[in-house]
Order: sequence, then structure tokens, then C-alpha cells
Amino acid sequence: MHQRKLFYCSILCLIVLSLLLAACGPFGGNATTTPTPTKVPNAGTTSTGTTIDQLTQAVLQNMHLHSWNTLAMSKNVVTGGLYINWKMNDPSVTNAVRPGPDGNPQHNHDPQVDLFYLTSLVEYHQLHPQDQSFASDLARMTTVVVSEYPSYSVPKGWIYFYLLNDGLLLQNSDLVNEAYTAANNFYRTWYDKKLGVVYDIKHTPGDYGVDHSMMAGAALIDAGKRWNVPAWVTAGKSTIDTILAVALDPKYHMFYDSMVVNADGHETVQNYQAKPSTQGQTVDALVIAYTLTHKTNYLNVAREVLQNLYSSGLWDSKNGGFFFALDMKSGKLLTDYKETRSQTLVLLALQHFNQVKPQFTQQEQQLTSVIANHFYQSTYHGFFYRVTPTFQVYYSRPGTGIGVEDYFTTEAMGSALDALQTTELK
Repeated sequence: MHQRKLFYCSILCLIVLSLLLAACGPFGGNATTTPTPTKVPNAGTTSTGTTIDQLTQAVLQNMHLHSWNTLAMSKNVVTGGLYINWKMNDPSVTNAVRPGPDGNPQHNHDPQVDLFYLTSLVEYHQLHPQDQSFASDLARMTTVVVSEYPSYSVPKGWIYFYLLNDGLLLQNSDLVNEAYTAANNFYRTWYDKKLGVVYDIKHTPGDYGVDHSMMAGAALIDAGKRWNVPAWVTAGKSTIDTILAVALDPKYHMFYDSMVVNADGHETVQNYQAKPSTQGQTVDALVIAYTLTHKTNYLNVAREVLQNLYSSGLWDSKNGGFFFALDMKSGKLLTDYKETRSQTLVLLALQHFNQVKPQFTQQEQQLTSVIANHFYQSTYHGFFYRVTPTFQVYYSRPGTGIGVEDYFTTEAMGSALDALQTTELK
């Protein structure tokens, strides 16, 4: 996530952005400079939902008090960062996860959740520019993310959009440079020119999460247009078109979770599950690609996927929210639990699709309510990784999780705040 707010406001007005000739400062530890994209005009953000505002303030306060881990390590060096999780009613119990390489779970750290938290803070600042309650967190997380991402390279396209829009909103050239670097890495490190797709080339066999590679394709199209790199645009279109040809199930018309790239270049399904998270992020990528290329098939597929999310049984018509997955090979619906981030990624997709074609406004409002009223733990102000179908604490089976999962996770917290605040950023 994502698929970002500022991006959508800009491309709906301008579609093709003009480019400045000036260059930003050095990045990545060398003298290379990044061309500067036009700063996108602010579309006039307002805060209208008091319930979401109150929820956001409470969750940010919880994170302000409990999320920072001074022992967090990056590349075997103590850098500080966010905890992975902490116990809901006892925040002193932290990082209930499998130990990292050195055997100490307190050192475990995921730079991606730092980016989620930064985005939530940036959005809050946009909605509440007079409120300086979290200014120190915003400054610290900006510094943390700026230090983490020059050398951070994974084939996950959403990272580009988060870095780019945080950088534009904060007028921070370092973050914009890192977005450029991310796009450059998608092309130079992860794009296979022969096969025409972004995937994890370093795995044996190579593979990719359909949503991540699809979003990388959208990122390459956007970055190629912003910085006038036609080869990136071509690679982005090829990535999306290739995935559409191989990863969209012909019966259910939803995307497989992951694919394998075999030695002979043929792609086969690795995981037949249709997860709401995958559908949400692929829809987001298709909407972005549509707004940039005007290729109607992209929007048509996005609409079809959203429709099938609700008609396939993944949506719980009794209690609300999306179940974990549908196995499109066996036809079995996997209903043991509901993941928080699955809901938030679908909400982002609905909101962004509705900005182009307002056809799912009722579903957007309904899912917003489910996240804010059922996934949100209002006593201690946070979000779990997952809950039971009736929104109770989930108990994972031995060997499959941490047992009683009453732990707030920084990934769930950040993604939920991002999605909910997106509904206010118009």
C-alpha cells in the first residue's frame, strides 16, 4: 500500500505530469542525482469524519507511547525502528515473533512498517495541519525512512508510491529520490526483459506475488512518465499485460496469490488462493495503469475483480468483512479468520476505483464502518494482525502462530490508519 492519495488527485487532473529540469541532491551514497518531478498540487484535503479522526488520534497516541524499539536492527546494526507487535493490555511484552538470525526477537525489525507509520503520520498532518501532537514522531520517522530506503530493494511496487507521495507531501527530496531509486531497482534488478515481467529473480525458481509485481508495473509506468524514461513505461505495461494473461483465474475472474517462473520461461501457479489483499492491490495497480494509459481493459478487469470479491463468498454477508481466502483450485472458502490488512487494501482499491468511476460507494462506506467499528480494538486503541470471523481474539493452532493473538501489530496499525484516512483525503 497502495495507490496513494496525492497520486490520484494529481493524475485525475493532469494525467501526464510535466517535468522540471532541475535535479535533486545526491542519494545512495554516490554522486548520482535524481531528476525532480513536478510537485503535484494539493487537491484541498479536509477532515470530515470525526469518528475516524478520534480513532486515528487514539491509535497514533498508542504508537507514540509504545511502538518505538531502540533495539531494532537493520543489517545486523542497531538502528532503532518499530516493534513488530506488542501485547494489547501489556505493552511491555513485545515482539512475540520467531527470533531473527541472532536469536533475539527484540532485534527483529521490518523497514516496511516504518514506512506505513510514516505515511499515517504524513496523512494526519495533511488532515490536521494545526495539530502538532505527533510532530516529533513525524520528524523521527522521516529520518528513519530516509536512512533505510536508499539501499532497500525488493520487488514490491507499493513501496514506490508510499515513498513518492510522502516525499511530495513533505516536500522532502530525499524521499522522492528514494522513490526514483525504487523504480530504478524494479527495472534494473527485478525486471526480466525476455519474459517482460517484474519478479523475484534471485529465488530458485523465480517467483512473484501477483499483487506486488502488478503494483511494480504500475510504479514503472508512473515513474517512467514522471522522469521521462520510456523504457520504464514499456516495462510497466509489459509486466501488467503479462500478469493479466497468466494470473487471472478463468473461472472465478480473480487473481492467484503467487506465480512461479520456471527455467524454460513458462509461468505456473504457485498458490491458487484468491486473497482479498491480493485482489485489492491488483485492482489498485490496474486503476493507476488505466489513469496513466487510458487502456479501458485495465479498468474493466478491476471492476470485474471487485464485483467477484463480493459475489464469490469472500465477503461475509452476515457479519461483514472479508474472509481469509478462496482456494480457486478446490473451490473451498477459507473462513477461519479475517486479516486486517486484507480489509484495508480492498478499502483503498474501492476508494480509488470510485474516484474514477463511483460504482462501489456503498461497499466503500460499509467496509470503512467494519474496519472502524469491528476490527478496531477500542479499549486499548489498536489493530490485530487477524481476528475470528466474529471479530474476537484469534487463537492460532500450535506451530502456526503465537497462540493467543491479542497483540497489536505495527503493520496492521499503519495500514488501517492509512486506509481510513484515505477516505477523508479527497
